[in-house]
Amino acid sequence: MIILFDNNCVVCRSFKNWVIRRDKKNVLRFIPNDFESVKNNKIKINFEFPINTIICIDENKVYKGSRAIFLTLSKTGGFVGIISKLLATNIFSYLLQPTYLIFAKNRGKFARFFDG
Repeated sequence: MIILFDNNCVVCRSFKNWVIRRDKKNVLRFIPNDFESVKNNKIKINFEFPINTIICIDENKVYKGSRAIFLTLSKTGGFVGIISKLLATNIFSYLLQPTYLIFAKNRGKFARFFDG
């Protein structure tokens, strides 16, 4: 699974680092969500997606926002992985997307709580 993230964001880098530490099967690949990184890694994606949104590419399907977060977390295993599999379903991701958008828009205000 490929995860495109905002490498300039402290919260996003902290999320990436936290997930990598828990990715025991080594199935996640994080790539900065900028044009050059995407191009250099030969990822085919429509760049109409906003750069400030997390994007997950799994089996040639593209997910963004809350669903991308939960699909990524679902690969970490344990309790978090199990709950995230449930939250990654269409209905829960749809219901939680507004919360994700609010957090993403204001993530700079949360940066002081993370080490990125």
